Amino acid sequence: MLTLTTVEDYMVMATALILNHHVDVLTNRIIRGLFKFAAAITSILLSLGVFASPPPGILDETHAAVRAVMAVQGELTPALMHQPEILGTAISLDTDDNPELTVYADQEAENVGEVIRNLPREIRGIRVQVQLMDEIQAMGYTAKQTPPISLGTSGGWMYDLAHGYCCTGTLGSLVRIGSTQYILSACHVLEGDILLGGNNRIAQTGDPIIQPGLVDENCNRYLAQTVGTLVKSSSLTHSNVDCAIAS
Repeated sequence: MLTLTTVEDYMVMATALILNHHVDVLTNRIIRGLFKFAAAITSILLSLGVFASPPPGILDETHAAVRAVMAVQGELTPALMHQPEILGTAISLDTDDNPELTVYADQEAENVGEVIRNLPREIRGIRVQVQLMDEIQAMGYTAKQTPPISLGTSGGWMYDLAHGYCCTGTLGSLVRIGSTQYILSACHVLEGDILLGGNNRIAQTGDPIIQPGLVDENCNRYLAQTVGTLVKSSSLTHSNVDCAIAS
């Protein structure tokens, strides 16, 4: 379970865990590329703005210190991603709450020690730190599970079907906001219907979230099970953060 308290927590949340169901058929190398792309645009505390107004003085992408790290990240990341030991980069906070650049490395890679030693510790006054982690892999869990379910599984909004077609996404992880636990997924997966369409529905707080997703049950919602209820946040209405939760 993740506790969302730091910039780094939100970066990992928004990149490693909100992989759309279509990623299940991609290779690990492409997943590393997705990680890099997502890290570049979601690694700051954008997700705070999804669920509540950010506190005064919060660092965001308009802050000079954050923009300085973003510039270094943009220069360094393309070359780093040519190394198989590197999984991605992110903007995080050091122990004094100053923005810094974090490089994520595969802790199981044979040459990871050498790669880490060759990384600069500072670039133009921007501190660079290394975080070891496992490589992100899409596992393709699509079968109906016996509760409590393991996350990283097929799932989605119960009513995400119309005219014989349906959609499925990924229930990414268990997270905690304050003292409450939630299922984390993407906004377009859990609450994508913001206008009336073929199903004559708009996603609302309290709507059932099911596992597995509709695609994996041949669009028959009655074959899936309810594992949570939507807590509508409308993240894509207010920002470019594709993030949603269910309780």
